[in-house]
Amino acid sequence: MIVGAALLVGATVVILGACVLLIIAVVAVRARRHSRNQRDEMLLSPLRQPLITVAAGEDDDGTAAEELTWATGVSRTVLDRNIAEMLTKVRGVPAEQLVHVLEVHGAVDAAVDDLTSRSTVKRARAAQLLGLARAERTVPLLVEALGDESVEVRNSAAYALGLIGDPVAAGPVLAAIGAPERGLPAATAAEALQSMGVGISGVLRDGMADPNARTRMVAAHLSGERSFTRGLPELRRLLDFDPDLTVRETSAVAIGRLGRGEDVGILVSHTASSEPLALRRACVVALGELGETEAIPALVLLLGDADPRLAELAATALLTMGPDGRHALAGHDDEPAVRTARLLASLQKASA
Repeated sequence: MIVGAALLVGATVVILGACVLLIIAVVAVRARRHSRNQRDEMLLSPLRQPLITVAAGEDDDGTAAEELTWATGVSRTVLDRNIAEMLTKVRGVPAEQLVHVLEVHGAVDAAVDDLTSRSTVKRARAAQLLGLARAERTVPLLVEALGDESVEVRNSAAYALGLIGDPVAAGPVLAAIGAPERGLPAATAAEALQSMGVGISGVLRDGMADPNARTRMVAAHLSGERSFTRGLPELRRLLDFDPDLTVRETSAVAIGRLGRGEDVGILVSHTASSEPLALRRACVVALGELGETEAIPALVLLLGDADPRLAELAATALLTMGPDGRHALAGHDDEPAVRTARLLASLQKASA
């Protein structure tokens, strides 16, 4: 009993001691951060007014930007960090002036060197800065960074390439999605590719034949988002034959956005009860998006489908097809799917 009590007291003391040490560590970290912030504020204080003048687009003669280039030592480091934060919000001439300050300070060249640093944090920050600086000459280096061992660096490289917007990088970004073990998240790649303009349409068409399902999905999604109608043949093929259900759903949505009257048949064929439910729903939504009246008979048949959600989507699609679609709902007003679709439509109209 005495030994057990002693062990309990000892364990309690150890736990309390650990808690005290943890509290002390947290306080120390916060105090250090507060001290560093105060120091940075003090160093930035003489430069704050010209920095605000440039960022606000009021430096017509360039004197404020010139004053910023004179910063040296730790003040320059703090200033460059603040400029990088501002570049996430500032555009146009003010952004160009701020980038020029970074170039004069050697921050852009330093970021190029840091891309090969042993530190993951430095590599990621370097990639981000090169993107914010719209450093087009560094596109090959950022493309290489898409294969970095760290996902944070890969994400930062894709982010930077998106900011630069050079369509030359579209192929490597799309291919990086399916890279074994060092793949790029699909959402990150899609966001980067969105910024690369119409020059990526060919890359997206090629991407829809990629062995990797996530790559095909992103290529199909962006083809619909960007209205690249040249990709319609590939989208139809994916909808019909792709082994991945998500790719097929994405292709259906894209066809709904940029398809033609001739696409009614392929979408209707995939609303059959033998198809996966998720794909059936996607095709019904796509038919509503397409807006072709040839789809009305098929949508009317789906009003009595065993899946209530699919029936509701069919009713909603008909409501969006103008007088012909609304006329087709006559005689179905008592069906729950139609009542729900009408209610939702009225609520959306009221909130618009």
